[in-house]
Amino acid sequence: MTVYADVLFSLNACINYLMLLVSARVCGARIRRKRFAAAAALGGLYAVASVLPGCFWMQNSWMKALVWAMMLILAFGVCKKTIRLALLFLAASFAFGGIVFALVELAGTGVMVLPGGAYYPVSAGALLTLAGVTYLLSWLVFSRLGEHSGGQIVTIALTLGAHTVPVRALRDSGNTLKDPLTNEPVLVASWQTARQLLPEANLQPTEFLDPAALMQRLLKQSPGLRMRLVPYRAVGTQAGLLLAVRCMAEQTGKQRPALVAFSPTPVSDAGNYEALTGG
Repeated sequence: MTVYADVLFSLNACINYLMLLVSARVCGARIRRKRFAAAAALGGLYAVASVLPGCFWMQNSWMKALVWAMMLILAFGVCKKTIRLALLFLAASFAFGGIVFALVELAGTGVMVLPGGAYYPVSAGALLTLAGVTYLLSWLVFSRLGEHSGGQIVTIALTLGAHTVPVRALRDSGNTLKDPLTNEPVLVASWQTARQLLPEANLQPTEFLDPAALMQRLLKQSPGLRMRLVPYRAVGTQAGLLLAVRCMAEQTGKQRPALVAFSPTPVSDAGNYEALTGG
């Protein structure tokens, strides 16, 4: 059997990237595309190296586990979510393998068992299509696995430049707003919070109804601000945009960067809280 190294590398790298991507989306982890690409490439290189003459020893379970761990650390780093992400990556990979096996059985083409693995008589295009289907199904069906119940109010200190504003935020499992570029959860705060964080901007509530124009004005006034427009959907709003600013958020003594979007309307009718955070 002839194995083409470039096809083997490209196919494995693409599938690895999709499995890493779906793991991050399901778990709500930040998407670092360059790191994912590097980890996927590592998996592709391993796939090629393991079939080279004299390198079949690389197909043993210990080497597979080592490369798997290196890929996950390279993609996600070492953090509390790494174990969950590792399990999701395995689950997505097993789901993909199961879908391919089921297709082969239905087609009646059979599976060729080889030393250290199995050969599925499926074209590269079909494998990539099945990997994409696995990605979509996993994301759509299991996208809420990482969420927790909400209902409690927490205090978060937001810092932008020299200004720090404490806000009461409701943990709301229904708030699934994320940055479409990084998959990072977005904290939704009232426009009054923006006025406190940027007192020199003299912000008015009507300006938040046109976030694009407001963004242009703020960038002219403060070019160093890290801002973007975040799309959202809500009851009564099929599609809209919110102005979001990169801040530092401190909770229970821990500080981390956070993307804060500002709502032109109050987030609490009774005024019990000023922001919404995900579950």
